[in-house]
Amino acid sequence: MEDTVVMDFPALVNGLAELPESAGALSFLNNHLPIMEAKLSLVQELLVQEVTDERFNAAINAIHFMIDKVPLSMIRLGAGAPIFRGRANGERLFDRQEDISYNKAAPDRITAGRFNRRFEPLFYGSLRVETPKIDTVLHCALECCKELTDHDPGPVVQDITVGKWVNRGAMPVVNLCFDERHLADNPDLKFSTDRFRRELAGFVSPEACSFVFRFMQFFSELAWSVNKSENSYYIMNAFFYAVRYYYAETRNTAIPGIIYPSAMTEGSGLNIVLVPQAVDTFLRLDMVYMQRFFRARGSKQYISDPCSELVHVKDGSFEFRKVRPYLKNGQLFTYGL
Repeated sequence: MEDTVVMDFPALVNGLAELPESAGALSFLNNHLPIMEAKLSLVQELLVQEVTDERFNAAINAIHFMIDKVPLSMIRLGAGAPIFRGRANGERLFDRQEDISYNKAAPDRITAGRFNRRFEPLFYGSLRVETPKIDTVLHCALECCKELTDHDPGPVVQDITVGKWVNRGAMPVVNLCFDERHLADNPDLKFSTDRFRRELAGFVSPEACSFVFRFMQFFSELAWSVNKSENSYYIMNAFFYAVRYYYAETRNTAIPGIIYPSAMTEGSGLNIVLVPQAVDTFLRLDMVYMQRFFRARGSKQYISDPCSELVHVKDGSFEFRKVRPYLKNGQLFTYGL
């Protein structure tokens, strides 16, 4: 039986990430709401402004200022919780955990994403949600291969290796699921969010409580919005960077990651983003298999079906022995098996 990873998180108190030891921050929140509103407006305005380094840094500073005063919602992802992550095969078979984890081998190829800056490796995964609206495998595949939902026809055949990772400890993550659409289908998170609201109301004024929820809802909705420009990515990059920097510098606490609604499922699915250190510390790849997406010529819709056996992972390695072949340019493609 493997050991459970235990992480001390001194800032976590009853789901509130940082009810301060002193009442100073909450007093500021109660008494200086116009300043807080101005900081939030500065960040919101970046959505419609040209993105520059100066404005990006201003957004980081504004978010850093606000999270020093605003309690964040934190939850612990329980030991044994599965996390799903996929990677498009690109006509090659994977055989190592590193192949379908965060990009450790070639960070120079990493482009800016929803939470990561250019060249910054992060681990994006999907969590299971108990709702018939969401198929975990389909959700995972759509997140890792956006070409499947592009307006232009994507590849005729796309194989995706899907890995089930297991969390080995009670991992604290920031909860950015404050969107009512998502919470309607996620009773566990709704319970946590409602508790956060009740506890917060006992420490701050109704006006301050309203601001905190508008702050959280802004970033929650932005986290799953379909990106029409780079601006929303810049803001979420700034948020994750500011959160990590703030807790590291002022609380001597690492923030492993964030859970947030899925853009590819219109907010119904649940995603997670983790820093590499959290992946190395908490996660273990348990099993893998391959899912095939096939698009008939002239159609934009895909048919999907498993194309390999389920393979258990041992010491970070695995081997596919049976993968269903397919025709490519009139020739049978077999992955060399």
